[in-house]
Amino acid sequence: MIMLFNRSVSYLFITALCCALLSLLSVIIQFTWLVLSVFIFSLFTIFFSYRREYFDESNETVSTVPQPDVEQDELESKVQERTLELNIALQELEEANKELQEKNTLDELTGLYNRRHYDQKILAEYRRSRRNLTPLSLVVIDIDHFKRVNDNYGHLAGDACLVVIANCIKQCLRRSTDIGCRYGGEEFCLILPETDNKGALALAEELRESIEAYRANYNGIDISLTISCGLSTYLQQKHIQPEQLFAVADQALYQAKNNGRNQVQQQEITDINAD
Repeated sequence: MIMLFNRSVSYLFITALCCALLSLLSVIIQFTWLVLSVFIFSLFTIFFSYRREYFDESNETVSTVPQPDVEQDELESKVQERTLELNIALQELEEANKELQEKNTLDELTGLYNRRHYDQKILAEYRRSRRNLTPLSLVVIDIDHFKRVNDNYGHLAGDACLVVIANCIKQCLRRSTDIGCRYGGEEFCLILPETDNKGALALAEELRESIEAYRANYNGIDISLTISCGLSTYLQQKHIQPEQLFAVADQALYQAKNNGRNQVQQQEITDINAD
């Protein structure tokens, strides 16, 4: 723009100079058609030169301004790039949360679910059982004479036995809906949705037999293990909550222990009066 202004000043100066010369010539000699033609030709030359320079400068200015379509394409490209980055970040955050949640719900030693997960799932499955009118079975498991194992072979041997029991539980739970949990210490729980007492009894017996036939090995020493199981099944009995379901299965477990261990006992849930 400054360059255009300088050129305009130069052209005006030339025009003024031409006018001054014409005035001087008109004093010295009379105005002739030749002088008038030269004057007019000079004006037209200056005018067209100025106009061409103006349009050239304008075209350069316009060419430097981005076109609307180009700006829109660049904006859309940046939005897509930021959206992709955001989706990747959200996916990484979701995976991190999932990993953290698994760590909070898994027992580190056995790889089964922990007590916290049991409390959440038993309530969820209880509500689903009531809503869908399907049976819900619970099996409570305890390792027989586990204190003897710790006393005779040490707590590390006891940990190895807990891992063996957990692996047998994982092998027996073939449905994705069945849940195995370490309830605490040497006690485990099986949550069996849509399973009646016969199905739960068959699974518990299979688990008991597999553990009885297995020999845990620790530092070259074979350790025999057996388990006792208590079983209860919820069939939409009135005034029954998950706590009562566990309490009944726990009573069946103590009955199995009192009857000599290494067996499965089941106990029916009776209605509890609201009063």
